[in-house]
Amino acid sequence: MQLGKKLTAIAACAFMASGALAAAFPAAATASTTGESAARYYYGAIAVSRDGDIGRSWDYGTEATAKRRALRECGHSSCKVLTTFVNGCGAVAYNSKRNVYWGGRGSTPARAKRNAIANAGGGRWIAYQCTKR
Repeated sequence: MQLGKKLTAIAACAFMASGALAAAFPAAATASTTGESAARYYYGAIAVSRDGDIGRSWDYGTEATAKRRALRECGHSSCKVLTTFVNGCGAVAYNSKRNVYWGGRGSTPARAKRNAIANAGGGRWIAYQCTKR
């Protein structure tokens, strides 16, 4: 048998063996193929109203639920989500010269605050939040 055909035959045997393993032990196959140790995502959001009221959320399973919670915590019909973040931090800055609120994100509170201030074109940070996980 030629070397190429030998390797193909070995690969086919290994493939069939892995299928047999999956049929005999489905839990083992699922754990190895779905990556049970895969990273989990934790979402957060910060919402701000026109008068400066703030709502925050963190450690939610989806971005949509994090946004809804931040809006509910903010409590006004004028609230808007200014930043979302995942496995990290978010911040909101206020630029009084331009009268704008702006969001930012980063891997640490300091980076999120700097990002928000830069996005606002200056000013000061008014709120930040990080995921706990």
